[in-house]
Amino acid sequence: MRKKAVAVKNMRIVQKMALGYLLLVLLPIIVFGGYLYNQFYMDVMSEYSEGKQKLVVQAGDGFRSSLKQVESIHALFMNNQQLIDYLNGNYSSELQHVYNYLKDIRPLFIYAQSRDNGISSLKLYKTLPKVHSVDGELEDLERINEEPLALLEGVKVDEGVWLRSASSDIAELPSLSYYQRIYNNSYTKPLAVLEIKTNESLISNFFKAVDVNHNMQVRIMQGGETAYSSEGAGQDDELTASLLAMADESDQGYAYSSKQRALVNSLTIPELSTTFYFFSQMDEVFVDIRTKTLVLALILLVSLAVLTGIYYATASSIVRRILGLAKHMRRGDESNLTFYKVGKSNDEIDLLTRSYNSLVQRIDELLNTVHKAELMKKEADYLVLQAQIKPHFLYNTLESIRMLAEINNDQEVVDATYTFGRLLRYTLNSGDNETRLQHEIDNVKHYLDMHKLRMLDRLSFSIQVLTEIDDIRCPRFILQPLVENCIQHGIGQSRKRGEIDIVVRREGAELQIVIADNGPGIPAERLELIRGVLSNERDREELQNENSGHGLYNVSERIRAFYGGHTRLLIESCEGEGTKYILRLTVSPLGGSAAREG
Repeated sequence: MRKKAVAVKNMRIVQKMALGYLLLVLLPIIVFGGYLYNQFYMDVMSEYSEGKQKLVVQAGDGFRSSLKQVESIHALFMNNQQLIDYLNGNYSSELQHVYNYLKDIRPLFIYAQSRDNGISSLKLYKTLPKVHSVDGELEDLERINEEPLALLEGVKVDEGVWLRSASSDIAELPSLSYYQRIYNNSYTKPLAVLEIKTNESLISNFFKAVDVNHNMQVRIMQGGETAYSSEGAGQDDELTASLLAMADESDQGYAYSSKQRALVNSLTIPELSTTFYFFSQMDEVFVDIRTKTLVLALILLVSLAVLTGIYYATASSIVRRILGLAKHMRRGDESNLTFYKVGKSNDEIDLLTRSYNSLVQRIDELLNTVHKAELMKKEADYLVLQAQIKPHFLYNTLESIRMLAEINNDQEVVDATYTFGRLLRYTLNSGDNETRLQHEIDNVKHYLDMHKLRMLDRLSFSIQVLTEIDDIRCPRFILQPLVENCIQHGIGQSRKRGEIDIVVRREGAELQIVIADNGPGIPAERLELIRGVLSNERDREELQNENSGHGLYNVSERIRAFYGGHTRLLIESCEGEGTKYILRLTVSPLGGSAAREG
């Protein structure tokens, strides 16, 4: 076993590819193809059996409908008052009997029999001797068989019974008869028994609806005995008994024997207390499918054999070129990097060869430029150091100015320099893009303090934090653009004293930040455009004009990306009454409260 493993390991790559093709492609296809063929065959058998059973059930529904149509004739007789009067013996003279029978009752027989071709005869068996008899239509009750009378004793007054004609020859198709009593108007006295005999067409039409291909055997079972057995497929008694037992045990109403390739479908008709069994040979159904499947399998095998040869020849030509390139690459080192000859084709192997030659050329270029890269790295380190020095120099200069102003007791300059330094330090911070919400609010306060130095009494503001926010983080610069909008487009456009109020509060699972001004407000058309852009229903390029850009949209998108959930930026404004920006941030619940004024 070990020698075989070593032999396989030492095989050439072409032989390995051929062996791998046989073991990993050809053999699995054959095995899987056989499995699929078997599954396909069984699935088709199952679908055919289920379809056949549905056909039997549909035909059975039609057959039962025909039985109901026959039973409905009883209602014609029962609801005919002239017939009830006649059977009650309400006519005293013979002339009245004859006249009323011919006038009202004879047409009823003719109509009832003409409405259904499956009816062979209609007859009434009267209970009163004084009622005149009519041969073939109205006879004495003593002339009826005792079996239907005994069965009618066990049913309700509005029900009847079906009987099958007895025959010693089970190959003869049975006929059916229906019996039901005719009562007086109060249903207290039976007046007659209605007998409706049907011909063979009632059952034969049922068989024709089921046996579409005329290749089935039918068996009718009643009370455990065979009432009818047709000539057809010719199963032996043992097979028939086995299939009948399987069909009776099946919940689907059908059974299939794969050994004998025979199918039996069953249907029970409760009205007749009878079960119909339909036998069919599956070989006749699937012979064409099997032939086509075998032809297809043969074609598949031939195709696989041809493709195997083509695959082997193609693989040999490809592997030969790959081995040559690999051999050349193994001979190369740092002191011996030479180009490999490129073929005349433009396939992937030639592309690989050209890439190898380009790699060799690139290695030479990289060796020559390594010193330049080191110099560029040193220069980049110097620029980084210089970028770090400039902000520190600026902070130190502002601190020097603040100290000089404090020495000269100029408190306003001290406060302005301190506030500007804090604002500048927050703005130039090159750290993370997120910060604590408290720091963001402090930065807004410094921003407003700087504007208050310029606007004096024309600007007043307040900041109220009504919940705990120490552990809440946020993106940097999500409040300053909104405050800048309040100053530039709100207070800056009005002559009256400007007010900006900032409130931070908790509302359930949301943190709400409200920034409101008392400026001139936003026109309705402009407000509708801004809301459409924030909800991504309109193009944000429509928001751009000479006075405003994408600040509101950027704030909205940044808080949505940072907090997720139902986070959003809302704007409420009315011309002449100011504007209100509302940030609803989805954050975890926290307690605490604080307030700041400015």
